[in-house]
Amino acid sequence: MKRLSVCLTTYNRARLLDRTLGSLAAQTRLPDELIVSDDCSTDDTAAVAERWRSAFPTYIYRRNPRNLYMPGNLNACLAEATGDYIANLHDADEFDAALLQKWEAALDAYPSAGFVFCGVSAGDPHGVSGTPDVVRLNRSTLTYRYPRTTVYLHDVEPLTPGREFFERHMLHATYSIVWATVMARRDAYERLLPYDPQCGWVSDVDMWMRMCLHFDVAYVREPLLHLDASPTAERRFDWNREEALRRIQRVNIERSYGYTQDRLAHELTRYRRLYRGRYARKITALAARGELAKAATGIGLLLRGFR
Repeated sequence: MKRLSVCLTTYNRARLLDRTLGSLAAQTRLPDELIVSDDCSTDDTAAVAERWRSAFPTYIYRRNPRNLYMPGNLNACLAEATGDYIANLHDADEFDAALLQKWEAALDAYPSAGFVFCGVSAGDPHGVSGTPDVVRLNRSTLTYRYPRTTVYLHDVEPLTPGREFFERHMLHATYSIVWATVMARRDAYERLLPYDPQCGWVSDVDMWMRMCLHFDVAYVREPLLHLDASPTAERRFDWNREEALRRIQRVNIERSYGYTQDRLAHELTRYRRLYRGRYARKITALAARGELAKAATGIGLLLRGFR
């Protein structure tokens, strides 16, 4: 059996950390090592984390001396992980009891996969009952809307060749079906780390794109991850995040197609067309809501163009 590490990054979420650690302690496959990486929280995170020390075979609580933000905190946590498989988890989500077991089984079954991810849910974690309304969220995702819960499942095979996954689900996509919460192989991380600090809160999207160039992708078509929906600054519209996502697309198009000039030129043309339209729609929506300063910022970005 492979050694399994869990990296749980956290910052000022003490009131929600208990339920996350509780759902980890209830796993049918306990991690061999749990590392809670605190990004210099100012609340009771340390005290909450300490309460769960005895629930895990190896438990490490580490605290950054200053804020490293998401990429830096995750890089610091991964640097301490010793497992063959490493799961990245967030500090306010809840997990199905079989999450780690099923992720581990997928990586065992598909040795070419660099990482595995799964379906997700939001709302009441116990609210899946009755007949849902089914709608397509985007080209890759089906949404099952129950009265109290929404489930997101993806049109993804249990194993997809990495380049095919990139082209079908990530290339020219403005929404990533892969959340930051995955289980990856240690050797995949050793090849590709660190998460790029310049990508900020969306550095994970860049990482999955890069992994697709070297490894295949595994998927478990079950909502094993229940997302926290608490309001955060990261969920508000922000041009910096839009620009980070745009740059990630540009950089990974160049990584993927730099060897063939015709294909590179074609994909860059699609990229520019996509973002001209996307930014124009965002500007219109912001102006309609009276957010004129944000609309003006978007106009400046649009006029500057997308090289």
